[in-house]
Amino acid sequence: MGWPRNWFWPLLIGLNFILHAPFFNRPPSSIHVWRQCNTLAVARNFYEEDMNILRPRVDRRHDTNGVTGMQFPSYEWLVAGSYKMFGFNEAWPRLINWLLYMAGVVAFYGLVREISGRSWLGAVGAWCMAWSPELFYHGINALPDILALSASVAGLYWFVRWRATRRPGLLVLSLLAITLAGLTKLQFLAVGFPIAVLVVQDVLKRRLAWQQLLQLAGFAVIAVAVPLAWYAYALRLIKTSGLDDFGIEFRPATDIATALRIIQKNLISDLPELLLGYGTLGLLLAGLWYLVRRAPVRHPWFWPLLVWSMGIGAYYFIELAQMRLHTYYLMPLLPLWLLLATWGAAQLEQLPRARPWLLALLLVQPVWAVIRIDWGRWLHHSPDVAPELFNPATRAELEAATPANTLSLVGPDNSGCIDFYYLHKKGFGFSRTDDLLTTMPSGQPYILHCITKGAHYLYTNDSTVLAHPALQPYFGKQLRQVGAFRVVELRRN
Repeated sequence: MGWPRNWFWPLLIGLNFILHAPFFNRPPSSIHVWRQCNTLAVARNFYEEDMNILRPRVDRRHDTNGVTGMQFPSYEWLVAGSYKMFGFNEAWPRLINWLLYMAGVVAFYGLVREISGRSWLGAVGAWCMAWSPELFYHGINALPDILALSASVAGLYWFVRWRATRRPGLLVLSLLAITLAGLTKLQFLAVGFPIAVLVVQDVLKRRLAWQQLLQLAGFAVIAVAVPLAWYAYALRLIKTSGLDDFGIEFRPATDIATALRIIQKNLISDLPELLLGYGTLGLLLAGLWYLVRRAPVRHPWFWPLLVWSMGIGAYYFIELAQMRLHTYYLMPLLPLWLLLATWGAAQLEQLPRARPWLLALLLVQPVWAVIRIDWGRWLHHSPDVAPELFNPATRAELEAATPANTLSLVGPDNSGCIDFYYLHKKGFGFSRTDDLLTTMPSGQPYILHCITKGAHYLYTNDSTVLAHPALQPYFGKQLRQVGAFRVVELRRN
């Protein structure tokens, strides 16, 4: 089967862009808006305060400078750089992430072509990846996982190309990409598993000179040690600042019953509906069927992919608790599933009767992505942001109600970042009205602690906060009311 490449890329990239274009100017919203706001807050703080990539800053910073630990802020720093060059605009983070998303699709095309030896299968793999509903959604969201995924795929592709050509520049590119992927999200270092197996195979077949073995040893040390060093540093920053907006920890399931519920949800809902889409699921099932019937154990990539799947499986169970609500934590599994789906496509193509089904499964992929994401999240789903904040005019009015550089008390907001980001404020947060009366180690109620530490204003859209008798002594003049939001001066007793 040939593939008309002269129209394939314009069709894939052009159609993907057109379907995303109406949403590029949309501020952070919908599912996982809190993660988008946290990411964008760090980017904006780079832009406004300090471009030092080693000192990321959050908005809910209390009376500190906001510096805390997180995953390496490669994406955030890139967005901040776009602000520096072109000015602040909500479209830049989305456009940057879309470009990274498309770069990953192109890299996956190359990887599949190298593994299969067939360009048309590379195109099938790229098509499947481009229309993964989860990537289709987060591909224009402020989420660093897209950069990590694309970098890991590109790193593996460049390593495979180096293995075929022994061109040193390709090994350097692979090292940089994989190290960046691991820095941005540690779990994407899993692409090292197939690389390790390929190296062992080459050693056993005496394909590597001792100079190349030394290069590969350095490759392994740098790709693993640099990300680990960053996360050790990030943990120290969190401990020093006390700001724990970004959790850096393993999160397995707490018990077997919980684990089984998460696995069931991932298999029945997340995998077919979001991670793959139903068209790619059909190809995956075909691949699994043929894998069970006659596993290609003699294929040079059988063992690298098997070991890769074992490594990814270990990651899955180590972070299983995250898989309950965060489908994007399944992204490291996506390249493996797509490789198997592509192999399923190769099997179907060999059967003349199955070719119409193959075409139908490919055509349904963008249709399902649009149905699930455009209609399911962007057009007919609550933005998960207060309407006064989502509306640009009322948001600007609330932001202008207080001086830009003064600390505020903001809430109730369970996320600790959404309201801060939209209000463009920094300071102290709270989740419930009762939190304001929580006794601090100093013996003060939390609201007085915030005032003592420098909070001058309260932003709230909860009327029970202002009506609470025990809180009345801490409230001064009301400065502004916009919808349910009120801006009030704070005063000491």
